[in-house]
Amino acid sequence: MKTPNPPRGWILAGMLAACSAFSCGPDNGLTLAKVSGKVTFNGQPVENGTIFFMPDESKGTEGPPAVGSIIAGGHYIMSTESSGDGVIVGSHKVGITGVEAKPVADSEVIDLESNPLGYMKAKAKASQARRQSPNAKDLMTDRGGRKYRYVTPLKLVNPQESGIAVEITGAKTMNFDVAEDGSVKIQ
Repeated sequence: MKTPNPPRGWILAGMLAACSAFSCGPDNGLTLAKVSGKVTFNGQPVENGTIFFMPDESKGTEGPPAVGSIIAGGHYIMSTESSGDGVIVGSHKVGITGVEAKPVADSEVIDLESNPLGYMKAKAKASQARRQSPNAKDLMTDRGGRKYRYVTPLKLVNPQESGIAVEITGAKTMNFDVAEDGSVKIQ
């Protein structure tokens, strides 16, 4: 079974399209606020991933989205036009994608067509691991073909469906603590 392309590719494509539509540049008239913080899952730092702030047009916030890479220690800094410049002031829907810091070894990824028996054994082993370890998730494939395990619930990937909403009024530190059930506490 092929895993869909990572949301990161769609996020970057969307940002480029939005920047084109809104003429990103020094004289674009956008009011940005610096936003940074930390993303944790069950109290532990997410070591790799992406956080995405999508302006909520239904609440009057329009403009390009902002994206931040989640790095070691769970830290992120949001960027709209250039690195670390922030987020458009207003209401946003937020998406969070957390994946393991290191890709899955090729030996752990088995193709159904080339090795049906090995594939079925791997699926059974993964199913057992999921029951034993609630953090085990499906795989995400990056543009380089590397596969990563999700560490945060998949329902949080899409800002339109995550249920996470924030209001940005000025520069702030926002920490997102994701729980096993996909609920998120914002501090």
